[in-house]
Parts: sequence; structure tokens; C-alpha cells
Amino acid sequence: MSQMKDCRGLNVTMSGPEALAAHEKLTNAYLGFRIETGECLKAALQADPEAPMHQAMAGYIFHLMALKPMVSRANAASEKATSLAEKRGNAREKLHAAALARWCLGDITGAADRLEALLLKWPQDVLAIKLAHYLHFYKGDVAEHRDSVARVMPAWNCSMPGYSAVLGMRAFGLEEAGHYEEAERIGRQAVELDPEDTWAIHAVAHVLEMQGRHKEGIAWIERNVDAWDGKIHNFAGHVWWHKALYHLELGQYDAVLALYDNRFYSDLSDDGLDIANASSMLTRLRIRGIDIGNRLEELAGVIIKSKLDEGLLPFNDLHYNLALASAGKLEAKSLSDRMVRDDHQTHWGSVYREIAGPISQGLVAYGTGDFKSASQALNRVRYAWSRIGGSHAQRDVFQQVLIDAAMKADDWNLANSLLAERAALKPNSLETRRQATKAATALAGKEQCASS
Repeated sequence: MSQMKDCRGLNVTMSGPEALAAHEKLTNAYLGFRIETGECLKAALQADPEAPMHQAMAGYIFHLMALKPMVSRANAASEKATSLAEKRGNAREKLHAAALARWCLGDITGAADRLEALLLKWPQDVLAIKLAHYLHFYKGDVAEHRDSVARVMPAWNCSMPGYSAVLGMRAFGLEEAGHYEEAERIGRQAVELDPEDTWAIHAVAHVLEMQGRHKEGIAWIERNVDAWDGKIHNFAGHVWWHKALYHLELGQYDAVLALYDNRFYSDLSDDGLDIANASSMLTRLRIRGIDIGNRLEELAGVIIKSKLDEGLLPFNDLHYNLALASAGKLEAKSLSDRMVRDDHQTHWGSVYREIAGPISQGLVAYGTGDFKSASQALNRVRYAWSRIGGSHAQRDVFQQVLIDAAMKADDWNLANSLLAERAALKPNSLETRRQATKAATALAGKEQCASS
């Protein structure tokens, strides 16, 4: 084992040039959501199973897959990474091993803190940047998500490998914090540098969604499809989901269903992100009164078969719960009960008990037609549900369920207030205007009856 320099000038403990080349290829595949990431991980471990960073990356990737069978593999990789880092790793590699170890214990904040400590000394570590970016995002930590990348930007320039990826992360952090103009500028710059940078494409897509620029959004995603579609893993489906959101707002429901069937949920996948895309889109369509055929029943079947006891991410579990409740499945209640009673003394344990549990109870009530209880449960925690993770655009489905529940409960005061709030954030939303007109008319009628 020797200390070698990677393409960004960082010391890595590797057995030789072949192992280093495998390490670089794996890092680039992970950054780019590449289909071949799994094969690159296998190749890196074969090239040098004693490299601390190869074991650390294995553990990270197993966690990122968010599949219960991968948890034990992540733990095993973490033990190896810690042992190897202590024996022969450098200071940076020891911090990576420590971050992974905290993640394995459920201490997401501790993992992020160690990555941030690492980046203070080695801001060129693009893997640490990406992992911290992910953890802040799923913690719902908007300011940290934005500022984490800002802190490393002075150490980067366009001559460094991975610069466009860093720009894409910076753009997305800015978008989630509401800095739309700067986010769009930086995101577009990243895509100009690397047309395959799907995270940057995705960051700009978020800006266009939040600003209600739906036709521009469709054109943006279609503009250079061949550069990324077919080259990246299921994250491509999420980009197509964003395109469906634009069509949804434009009332082009056939296009939405075509994208569902052919682009982002075509094979009854049991991947958490795929199910979240499907569950939230079907819910949005049902709220609008669109016939979705048997798609919800099929989705519920996938969840019942493989997801009821997953318990890895509140964000995923809530989307499972949403689909089950909407489909009228009894399993929705048992899944909700598990979230409410979660006794794990971890970051996610507290989120399940304090936020996801109450949301799930609201979703179950919504599914059974108890719209008053649904609106009360959801309204109590709506300013805290960023803690479940995900983006504003993704979590918006719960806001839409809350509004629909308030309207169906004839709580027109609450509905009008929620819609006024929504219209201020989404002034270009035709659906919001339609709902606001309906709610205002109903409230006026109710007040007229009360005064006569």
C-alpha cells in the first residue's frame, strides 16, 4: 500500500495504478448516476479490497440504495473501512470511515458533521461534497444544504474534474433555499460544461417547476435527452417525473399517464424513489378527478409485497403509506402504526415519531374518508414536514392532500387560507386558481347562509 494522488490532488491509500484508476472510475460513476456504478464498485473492490476508500464507498453506496437487505452489507463494509483506515489510511480516509460508521448507527447528523469537518481541510473531496449534499437534503436542512457547497466553491475551478457536478449541487441547494435566479444560472452553466450532468438538469427543472414555467420546463428536459437518458440509473425516471409535473399543471393528463407508463413507472419497480414518483403522481391525478385505471392497485400490490417493514427513510415510508391509503388497503394503518411507535433512538426514529407518524395518520384518515381528521392531522405538522427529507416539489403532494381534505371536509376557512398561501408561492398554477375559485365561492355561500 502506498499514498497516491487522485485526479484532484488528494492522497489516497491504494495498492497501485490499477486500483487508483478503478477508484476514479467509481467516483465518476457515482457522481453521474451512471448505470454502471454497481459494476464499477465491484471492479474497485476486486482491484484493491484493502483500500480504505473502496470499503467506505461500498458502505456509502449500500446505504444510498435504501434497501433493507443492503443494511447489513453497509455495516460490514463500514467495519472493514474503519479497520483499514486505522491500519494504513490517511487522516482524510479516517474521517470517511468515521462518517460511514455514524451513518450505520443511524446518526445522520454525526455522519454529516464528520464530512463537513473533512471538507474544511480537503474541500476538493468531491465524494464528501456529494455525500454531505445528500445527507443535508434528506435531513431537510435547507440552509446547510445550500451553504455546504458554498463553503467549498473557492477551492474549485473549471479545470478540475467534477467541477460541473459541484456546480449542479450548488444550483440545487440554492433552488431549495428559494434563490431561483442564481440557481438557474449556475445550473445552466453546469449543463453547458457537461450535458450529461443530470443533477444539474434536475436542479434547473426544479427552478422551472417552482416558478410555474411549465412549457419551458418541458422544453428544458427534452432539449438534450440523448446526453443522459439510457446512460444513468433510475434517477432518469425522476427527471421524467418532473416533466410529467409540467404536463399536469398544463392539464395534459394523457401526457402524464404516458410518462408514467413508459418512463418513470413502467416495470412495477420496488425501488423507493420509483414508488415515490408513482405514488405522488397518482395522488395528484386523483385529486384532479382523472381516471388512473388500475395503476394504484398495482402500485399498492408492489408495496404490500416488499415494503411494509422497510423503515429506512420516512420520506419513502410516507409515499408507501400514501398509495396504500389511497387504494383503501388495511396495510396503510399497520404501516402508520409502525411509524408512530418507532422506538429507535436515532435521527430517523425521532422523525418517524414526531413528524412522519402524524402525517401517516392524516393519510390513513384521508383514505378512509375522514377528511376532517385528515386535515387536522396534516395541518398540525405541515411547517415541520421538511424534516422527512425530499424536495419542496416532492413534499408538495402532502400539501395538496391537506387542501383536498379541507375542501372535502367543508372547512372552507382553512381551505381558503391554504389556497391563498399556495397562490402566493405558485401564482402560475391553473389548478390552484381553480381550487381557490371553488373555495371562495363555497365560503361566500356559507357566510350568506349564516347571515340569513
